Amino acid sequence: MARLNKSARGKHRWIGITSDREISRSKLNDSLSPILGTINWRIYDVENREGTTIFILRVSLDEYQNTISKINSSSSLTTLTSSGKIRLVRERII
Repeated sequence: MARLNKSARGKHRWIGITSDREISRSKLNDSLSPILGTINWRIYDVENREGTTIFILRVSLDEYQNTISKINSSSSLTTLTSSGKIRLVRERII
């Protein structure tokens, strides 16, 4: 099966997020599901540091603003940075 060309794949935003406690990837997945609801998302680069968890979330460009508002309305999650390139988000959260 042929791959889609780059323009047909859709645009995404990468969001760097921190949690106020250390969480495993599976627990993080379970806690994000009710917060984000029907938004299509995927977790990347989960790292536990000094009692907090820092991770990267990929969402589509259409759902980006809604995702940011839902995450920041949560008591335990805070957005740190976002970009259209995962490399830039990784550099900023290190």
